[in-house]
Formats: sequence, C-alpha cells, structure tokens
Amino acid sequence: MATFYRGAGVGSYWHRRDARITGFVAHEPGANRNLPNLIGHVRDGTTKSPYISLTRSYSVAWNYAVGWGTPTAADPAFVYAIEINNPPPAGLQILDPLLELLQKFNCPIDGATYHHDGNPDFLIGVIDRTNYQACLDRPIQSPPPGGATARPANLCPELETIVRALRDAELLAVGIIPRECVVTRYEVF
Repeated sequence: MATFYRGAGVGSYWHRRDARITGFVAHEPGANRNLPNLIGHVRDGTTKSPYISLTRSYSVAWNYAVGWGTPTAADPAFVYAIEINNPPPAGLQILDPLLELLQKFNCPIDGATYHHDGNPDFLIGVIDRTNYQACLDRPIQSPPPGGATARPANLCPELETIVRALRDAELLAVGIIPRECVVTRYEVF
C-alpha cells in the first residue's frame, strides 16, 4: 500500500467538497491522456485535464494547502491522505509524469532534448522563479570565439515539467480515487 497526499487550499474545489465522501475525480476525466495535457497539468497547473495530482510528500501538500487562500483555525485548509493498494482499484491508474515524459527522449542524439544550455544554477530558477528569477535571466556563456548575442538559457516545457514533478514529488492519478482510499483529512493553517 502506498500513501499519497493532496493539498486543498481555502476556497479551492476540494476544500468545498469532502473527498472522504465523494472520492477524487479529475475535472475533465474524458480529456485526452497525451503529453500536451500532461505537460499542461504539471507545468502550468491546468485543471482541465484527465489527471489528479498527488504527491508523496506531506510537506508539499501542506505548502499547496496553506499557500492558497488564507487558512485560519476557524477556516482551515486541508491535506488529504490517500492510501492506494497495489494493484489499485479497478479503473484507477497511477502514473509517474517523469516516466511518461521521458519516453519522448529515448535517443539523446536525435535532436529532441529536455536539456538546457544555461549555467549550473539555472535549475534553481526553474524550481523557484519567485525568489531566483535572476538564475533564469543570466546570459549563457557562448563557446569560443564568442561574440554571440547574449541571451538567457533555453527552457523547454518538457524540462519545466520534469523539474516541477521532481520538486513536488508529483504522481498523477487517472480514473476515480474511491472514497475508501481517502483515509484522513488533516486541518492545516
């Protein structure tokens, strides 16, 4: 059995609905399961997708919960704990977005890449743009003889998705997470 978490900030969809009663279902369960929708869901936080975001990290779920709205003792945010057996309930699949995405890059010399061409601290800016935007804006070093126009490093959607999935210890559920799997809802503020 694996334990996952999901944060629900004050006023969010899963704050107003109790998943202990309803279970979890994606906002657009009939949407295509494809890489553009996966990238949009993980990278951009798009909710109109067939995916339900879960995390292995209580800390990540807690941060999402308290970072949305203004939780208080009188109106707390929630962190749901979800336990899923192996195999999962019928119709439910748990995906690792990294494994799904990295299938696209099975040959490192064919031109398709998720690699950046920036400085060593470039990923810090991808992880935390709010506090480390300068890491994203820093011009890259050009190979000799130099003279190229200064520009920031390349950041493709695939790399941004990979970094966010790792940062958030994110996994994706497809299908319905039955209410029996939702074992606890912690109040947080």
